[in-house]
Amino acid sequence: MKKKTLFIVSMLLLVLISSCKQHPSFKSSEEALAACNSELKSLRSKQDCSIEDLAKITKTWLEIQDSSFAAFSRDSAATLHSRVALAYFTMADSMRYEIARLAFSKDRSLKDVMYLKLNTAKEEEKVKGSETWKDAVTFYNNLDEVPLYSDIDQTIKAYYQVLFGAKGFKTENQLKEYIADEDRCFRSLMRYLNAMPQGRLQDLTDKTAKVFDNIYSNIGYKNNGGNKRAMLYLTMRFNRRIIQNALACQSDIENNIKLNNAQKANYRWMLIQPFLALDSYSVATLTDDQKKSLMDLSSKLPDLLARTDEEQSSKEAQAKMIGILSNYFLKSFINSSL
Repeated sequence: MKKKTLFIVSMLLLVLISSCKQHPSFKSSEEALAACNSELKSLRSKQDCSIEDLAKITKTWLEIQDSSFAAFSRDSAATLHSRVALAYFTMADSMRYEIARLAFSKDRSLKDVMYLKLNTAKEEEKVKGSETWKDAVTFYNNLDEVPLYSDIDQTIKAYYQVLFGAKGFKTENQLKEYIADEDRCFRSLMRYLNAMPQGRLQDLTDKTAKVFDNIYSNIGYKNNGGNKRAMLYLTMRFNRRIIQNALACQSDIENNIKLNNAQKANYRWMLIQPFLALDSYSVATLTDDQKKSLMDLSSKLPDLLARTDEEQSSKEAQAKMIGILSNYFLKSFINSSL
């Protein structure tokens, strides 16, 4: 987990640095402060806003932040304790407060929260304009054409063979070959998810984590073209698995597959995982089809969660729980993004 955390932190730093270079629109620190102040005044005049407007406001502020950092980095007088820096930090705090106020100015649904996540990723335009992303999309689309294993026993056997055969990845092609083999196993596993023993599922999860410990560490420490490509492929692999997992749960529930209480609890977690697991960079790498799947899932999520409620709570209690989840995910998004 420590290595994965280092990988994520390093990835975010790379994103921040590239963002600062991507939006150098302010000529000076003073101009950046003026733009921040203008945006702050505009927000203070609003009583509430739609989720679409909130997404635009949030993305605009994130771009202003990046442009401001770029301007400050060029200003030798803008030290951490300078007048300019203190003024910016004060306004930034006020901006976060105003965006949070507007976010909670009316009730938000789970679909609203997902819409906000999917429409505020700073790096999306840059990521999707790269040839690496386009190549990765083709690579993953081609994996969908690979046939699944015929039954759960064959799936489990093949999955362990893939995991035990992983001896580290020294080249990009080795990583992609492993992802392709693992993807077939994972997609097959999702077909038989309801029949999978919990202990076996956890064991596969743990062994998969060990396979990737080393590569997360290497990407975290190095900054070159090969590592950036690997980072993109791994991020898209992660997105793909999170979404496929949630959709498998949705399919089982909608098809009235019999689940025990432990499975119901696990399915509830896997259904809400996209709200917590997908950060800004992950969202920037999503395809349009994946975004549509997440929005459709978010619309159906209240009903899916209700159908996996082992306590059979009342409709009022279920609605209250959905409201609590929506507020929690929205607060988490604001705290982690602004």
